[in-house]
Amino acid sequence: MTTSFSRLLIVIAVVACLSLARDFFLPIVIAVLLTLTLSPGVKWLTRIGLPRVLSSVLMTAVACGLIVGALWLVTPAIAQWMTTAPDKIERALDVEDDFRDTLQTLKETSDKVSDAVDEIVPSDADAPQPLVVTEKTWSSKLLTNIQKAFGSLLLILALTLFLLSTGDGLVLNLIRLRPHSSSRRHLIRLFRRLRYEVGRYLGAAFLINLTTGTVTSIGMWLLDMPMPWTWLVLVTLLRFIPYVGVGLIITLLTLVSLTHFDTLTHALIAPGAFLVLTTIVGMFIDPMVHGVRLSVNPVIVFISVLFWGWLWGIAGAIIAVPMLTIGLVVADSMQWTHITRTVVAK
Repeated sequence: MTTSFSRLLIVIAVVACLSLARDFFLPIVIAVLLTLTLSPGVKWLTRIGLPRVLSSVLMTAVACGLIVGALWLVTPAIAQWMTTAPDKIERALDVEDDFRDTLQTLKETSDKVSDAVDEIVPSDADAPQPLVVTEKTWSSKLLTNIQKAFGSLLLILALTLFLLSTGDGLVLNLIRLRPHSSSRRHLIRLFRRLRYEVGRYLGAAFLINLTTGTVTSIGMWLLDMPMPWTWLVLVTLLRFIPYVGVGLIITLLTLVSLTHFDTLTHALIAPGAFLVLTTIVGMFIDPMVHGVRLSVNPVIVFISVLFWGWLWGIAGAIIAVPMLTIGLVVADSMQWTHITRTVVAK
């Protein structure tokens, strides 16, 4: 009983630490996952004769270019849609003249009642004035969040560069501190397997999501949808979130379609087409690549997404499955059969 209670306290302390130190741990985790994704490219460049440092710089530059390109595609398109969508929504929800007159009459009646109350209740000039607390506007909050995100992005890219160029040596030096040779060999095998399994999953998932996003964007362009190339970025990112990501994409497609097309039939074509596409990808392509993830019980996957999403927001939901993959590889390497038997689907 004491041991179980101590373990529970340790788990609670770890979760609290991860939550409170989110700004510290999240960039490190993303940098590690990005390093695992880019490491096959660095390995290939070193094989053809480039120095490891130069290979790391090139792959980090590729990652930086993809991120900048994604922002360049998404930001102007979403800003333009947000300026035109309210007018279209207002026209779509335009009420009849009688209902509008009724609302106007109610407003005038409310104003008259308010004026009558002001005349009856005397104003006290000597009464203490209420304390007014001014809040930040949404634009200032947005600017603060953009600055924070930009700083985190620079930190992630810098840490990724260091991990790509010198990370292997650092890990091996730490492993050499272990006193027993058998323990060192076991940790080296674990490190190599982690790099292989997680790197393969992330690379394959990125390529599949990127292809699906490209096909989706081409389809949206052919259907005359607004901001068609924005879906390339959204699909690539949100498909990392099992179950929930596809639902979010379909919801966003439906919302944008309803504000763009005049008829309901035309508005449902775009989300319907994406639903068919993602079903085909999920049935025929994902099983050939995501063997590790698809062998895990769907309940465990969904709980992992909920947990990391609750802990670290949308970024946590995106990295939930890679973190689950890391945990599964570690449990299998350490021969924790009670864990692997629990999470593997039957």
